[in-house]
Amino acid sequence: MNQEQIKKMVFDHFDGKATLIQRNFLETWLTDHTHQELYYRYLDEWESERPQLALDTDDAFGRLQHRVQVAPALPVVGEKTKRIPVQPWLIRYGWAAAATLLLVTGLGGYLLRDQVRYQTYQTAYGETGSYQLPDGTRVTLNANSTLRVPRFGFGDETREVFLKGEGEFTVTHLPTHQRFVVRTADDFQVEVLGTEFVLYARERGKRVYLRHGKVKLGLPQGRQLTMKPGNVVTVSNSGQYRLQQAAPAQPYVAWKDHWFYFDDTSLLEITAQIRERFGVKVVVADTALAHRRIAGNFKAENADDLLQTLAGLLNLSIVKGPKHIQLEHPKEVN
Repeated sequence: MNQEQIKKMVFDHFDGKATLIQRNFLETWLTDHTHQELYYRYLDEWESERPQLALDTDDAFGRLQHRVQVAPALPVVGEKTKRIPVQPWLIRYGWAAAATLLLVTGLGGYLLRDQVRYQTYQTAYGETGSYQLPDGTRVTLNANSTLRVPRFGFGDETREVFLKGEGEFTVTHLPTHQRFVVRTADDFQVEVLGTEFVLYARERGKRVYLRHGKVKLGLPQGRQLTMKPGNVVTVSNSGQYRLQQAAPAQPYVAWKDHWFYFDDTSLLEITAQIRERFGVKVVVADTALAHRRIAGNFKAENADDLLQTLAGLLNLSIVKGPKHIQLEHPKEVN
């Protein structure tokens, strides 16, 4: 079956006109993850052709959850469950159900609203990724980072994305001068109009480095701060912030090429970076050792590379346990 035939079938499903055979076909078709992005594009196109519809999808999702919770138990045959046919209520809810429901074979499950509403870009521990957003903006994500971008409406009235982790943004300026906003947790946001910056947003706090252009930070308690190129703003979890007027780019972009940039950096801070980027917990029990400071640039694509470098520099032993790695001075042999 070609894409045009599948597209017509999906549109019929959104309009509540699909037959039972067509709906069963779509259930099977959607179990292939490569088809799901195409499904979302069809959903976006179908909705854009029907601007007069303005249904409350939050309310529809709530009703859907209620129906799932009160649904009767599935009949069991041996160790397999029977297929559940699509129920009439799905047809009655039309658009709202289509916007919140992704049918799959067997259990007839659904995707949560965030999975329908947002395209998610995610990097694993130890890897970086580069992505182009629909407006042309380029984003490079550091390891262990997530960026969510709205599937629908992005670029129509505003460009708003959500970051957890660390990323470099090269924002495309639009003829309409439309703002671009990056939101993080704790009421923190970066608002720009065509610029290049690096944003760090993890459990230990927030940090913004501005390479080019101009950005406005929305800080906790409603405070705002405008940055100029070369500025670095560091925000603690308590909401306190510090502005550095002029800073070199290297410490804030080295991670793009798997480099670590240390400038009088404590071993304790380095272990925190290892955990963020590689997911490896490193313990330094000796307080004096934890506060030893290191300067230099070191390339490491995995935790072992960096740990071996540190052990060589400081003459340390690497002790690997079941849940963490410990750095310590070598034991003296009597």
